[in-house]
Amino acid sequence: MKSLLESAAFRLIQGFSLVLAKLPMQRALAVGKFFGICAFYLSNRRRVAYADLKAAFGSRFDGQERWRLVRKHFAHMGQLGVEVIRSPSLDQSYIHQMVEIHHRERFDQAVAKGKGVVLLTAHLGNWELLHMVAGLLGQPMYVLARGQKQKRLDESMNQLRQKHGSVAVIRGMGIRELFRALKRKQLVGLLGDQDAGKDGGVILPFFGRKTTVPTGAFEMARRSGAALLPCFDVRKPDGRHEIFVTEEVACEGKAGDEQTLIPAVRTYLERLEQLITEHPEQWLWGSKRWKHSWTKRILILSDGKPGHVKQSEAIAAQLSRLPAQYGRPGMEYPQETIDVRFHSPLHRKLFPWFALIVMPWIQGRLGLLSFFFEKDSARQLVQARADFIISGGAGLVPLNLCLARECRAKSIVMMRPGFPFNFFRYDLAVIPAHDNGRMPKETFRTLLAPNPLTRESLQADAQKLRGELRNAAKVRFALFLGGDTRQFKMNLGAIEKVVAVLERVAASMGDYVITTSRRTPPEVVAFLKAQQHHWQRCQKMVVANEDTRPEIAGGMMALAEVLIVSEDSISMISEAIASGKKVVVLTLSTRDLPLKHQRFQNLLIAKSAVIAGSAADLENILLQSDQQPAGSDALEAEQLALQRRLEAIL
Repeated sequence: MKSLLESAAFRLIQGFSLVLAKLPMQRALAVGKFFGICAFYLSNRRRVAYADLKAAFGSRFDGQERWRLVRKHFAHMGQLGVEVIRSPSLDQSYIHQMVEIHHRERFDQAVAKGKGVVLLTAHLGNWELLHMVAGLLGQPMYVLARGQKQKRLDESMNQLRQKHGSVAVIRGMGIRELFRALKRKQLVGLLGDQDAGKDGGVILPFFGRKTTVPTGAFEMARRSGAALLPCFDVRKPDGRHEIFVTEEVACEGKAGDEQTLIPAVRTYLERLEQLITEHPEQWLWGSKRWKHSWTKRILILSDGKPGHVKQSEAIAAQLSRLPAQYGRPGMEYPQETIDVRFHSPLHRKLFPWFALIVMPWIQGRLGLLSFFFEKDSARQLVQARADFIISGGAGLVPLNLCLARECRAKSIVMMRPGFPFNFFRYDLAVIPAHDNGRMPKETFRTLLAPNPLTRESLQADAQKLRGELRNAAKVRFALFLGGDTRQFKMNLGAIEKVVAVLERVAASMGDYVITTSRRTPPEVVAFLKAQQHHWQRCQKMVVANEDTRPEIAGGMMALAEVLIVSEDSISMISEAIASGKKVVVLTLSTRDLPLKHQRFQNLLIAKSAVIAGSAADLENILLQSDQQPAGSDALEAEQLALQRRLEAIL
């Protein structure tokens, strides 16, 4: 059945070719343009082309301009197909009327050297025209061709190439034939702009993203002593063509050493980038050119909640610690954070329903976001380029999905997405074990909220803080106070008891430090500031709203042996446990803790990761702290498992 379909398709193409051959060139090109635009609407490659255009050019084009360029690109490819089909009718008069060659003397000089010439081109303009023109100028060449899946179509293409004296050589064993041609002082034509695979070529930046670039043409020129001449074709608006013969590129160094070819490859890419920038619609954008890329742009969406931002930064940090891909080093992770600010609470509530409706068509239409977001946020969201989009909190999930579709990026979310977004697909959903409900298929459950702390970062923070203390070596305890939430009300009386306990215990066990959060109630802050001068054992007290230095919390964690954390903050408890210190979770509220916080604490207690108690229990807990375990081995295993998941989606 498959062979019958291929045969029918081949005969249809043959019949179509006969019709095109009888039309005047301009009308034939118009037909090719029409079919190219039809292909634009039918092919999903248009989305790949759009995303790569945005990744390459950033804010140079807006969404509508990118789509216009992609349509022009498909129209161009349709015209290219027509020109290839009509190529048997090309003659000397066509060259004189329709082709302008810039710096032909460079070509003639390279041929005159008598060592053979490697003509290196790219999928730009009508690259097939180059070997036809060379043949009509009396210099036919050997062309390296990629075999097509349809054998009859492949044979037909090679026959077209041979009409003007070119010889099509298939990849693989055909490489030897190319070397023999160069020994005979003949011309060889190669394409050098496509992906070299995960294992091949050298890794170099191309339009700002590191990717593999094939070195075969450069190595061939070096081994044979042939001249390597980058040549490119560009179609003009009136249908005529310009061929640019650039200066010869020296391929120096020891044969077989790809690294010594990097200067030559870089020169080729720079010339190609310049021409693509001038004629972006004429390059082959829909080919997944950056499928293997060593540049991973990370975009963090911030809802303004420190805990969510820290979790997102933790995932970004874990990604950034992956130094290699496919066993090859050189990874880089440019990172951007956008503060997402809605116009109003009403806009925040309406946006998920808007996203649900427009998400399939959002690519190129991010300008619609200006209705929901403040001007600066909307501008940054429209211009953002990313390979990974990370967000914390269910409220940013719809925006994460929209941007992932815009950029064809990988989507990472933390916390369980709400309905109906819990039915959507994500590349990774990092969801705490204490969350209930339906989970996305790609869920990774964690006992702790992800956090960016490492032993190295904690020690660096401690070093910054040590000089501000009377005697850092005597610090034994650190108190971390959260604050009020919708379901949590901090009890000032309990805070007074906690500080009194610390003063008594510190007299025999060691000093303490205190820090608040931005949510700590004003009356608690007022009490701490009023009383701190009376505390003999408190070496430092920091009010978060007055001292926003990022090293405060980490430095206190590193210096203390026992960390006392209020029960309201899952992220702070997670950070405390991740530090590897002994952790006490304190009940400081007059209300019951929300159910998910209760589940979180129960899981930690079951893992022996924390000791939980009230202000009344604190003194006994601290006096027995020498017998308490620090953290849990299971938590380190969890982080390693998460690292492996991130590496798998890299």
